[in-house]
Amino acid sequence: MSNTNTTNNAGEWRLIDGDRILDMAIGDTEFLAELIDLFMCSVSEQMCEISLAIERKQAETLAITAHGFKGTVSNYTKGEPYLLLQTLEEDGKSNRLQDASISYAALENEMQELITELNTFMAQVSH
Repeated sequence: MSNTNTTNNAGEWRLIDGDRILDMAIGDTEFLAELIDLFMCSVSEQMCEISLAIERKQAETLAITAHGFKGTVSNYTKGEPYLLLQTLEEDGKSNRLQDASISYAALENEMQELITELNTFMAQVSH
């Protein structure tokens, strides 16, 4: 018997919409696992590119990289990670990099939470 409960122990997810994520994979949990694995493999590289753009004060690179990663993240959440990437993209577009390090630090924490939620979600729907 398959467990498709998309809530955590508290009754809801902070970042993800489990039903929407499952719908994205047309209910195919094996396909969803592959999508999430691909996403998780890309997180480190994307975060590194954003960090380097901030460190090197490359506003255009920051805007482009944050925009692309925001699109990928939006498959799983429209919550804080998405909003922080939107802020970083806007900072890059307007060449306002003074607060980008603060946003990036918050993004690191939020991405860790997103990964934890996705792992927990997959453990629940895979049973």
